[in-house]
Amino acid sequence: TTNKVALILPAHHLVHWSDKEDINMATDLVRLSCTSKGTTARASSTWKHDTRKFGPLNALNNNTEDAWKSAQSEESDPLAYFEIDFHRPVQVNELRIQFQGGFVGMDCIVYQKSGDETSDWEECEDLFIDPIDSNEVQTFESEADDAISDKCSALRIEFGRSTDFYGRIVIYSLEVWGTE
Repeated sequence: TTNKVALILPAHHLVHWSDKEDINMATDLVRLSCTSKGTTARASSTWKHDTRKFGPLNALNNNTEDAWKSAQSEESDPLAYFEIDFHRPVQVNELRIQFQGGFVGMDCIVYQKSGDETSDWEECEDLFIDPIDSNEVQTFESEADDAISDKCSALRIEFGRSTDFYGRIVIYSLEVWGTE
């Protein structure tokens, strides 16, 4: 007989598996963006240049009272970005992002580095991010076939615009899930 099992993921997705063995495969995903594993972050700007209160590492620390808040964008340079450097090769399976509603980064393009810090950024065609203007955690899964997808050492999300009139972006939580 086949046992039916349901697993509720933290991002409010309900996934069904036909065999218990598949759960092991699903739970092999780890949070790659943990600062305790040496992961670092940087961003295009920080609100009022206050990195302690509003710096990019705040989006990775799992404290819901902290956030990365970008500065107001300039007309001459409206592009904002958020970079995560894993300092090790990882396989990215999904991103979970919680924006502040009204301050959501839109028109996103994801880039990756496959080598060391001197490598060039390459567009990641397997990971498409199309957020909605919401406070909810949003999950974006990689469309890559795990067997052939390249490992990367860093990710960069570029935001073409913001839902905020002044171009500000606020991220309460950004989690990268995958395998090492």
